[in-house]
Amino acid sequence: MWVCVRDRRLLVVRTHGLDVFYLPGGTPEAGESPAETVIREVAEETGIRLDPAALQPFAEFVEPAHGRPGTVRLICFTGPGEGEPHPADEIAEAAWFTSADLEKCAPGLHPVIRTLADSGEIY
Repeated sequence: MWVCVRDRRLLVVRTHGLDVFYLPGGTPEAGESPAETVIREVAEETGIRLDPAALQPFAEFVEPAHGRPGTVRLICFTGPGEGEPHPADEIAEAAWFTSADLEKCAPGLHPVIRTLADSGEIY
């Protein structure tokens, strides 16, 4: 998952048919590393190109899945991206959120938002 903060707001996306927002990123394909996954998925979902050499680990979270039993494992990275985000592929909407928008996000995203808010990186 890609943690992108601009102007103290976090980039989030919403998939068609879902009512909550997530970080750009997704599920790995066979043999793909977490970094390779985030680079591919961010490009597919937002059109933004990430520089593999500039990606940095941010954090890893295991949280309740949204709308299904079980948990999700979020392996999060930060790093600069080239271009402006626009919804692509299965993405219905991209938005810039603050901690005030927590209730609009999937539960797995809550610790990311709290971490960023506690450090003052987002409002």
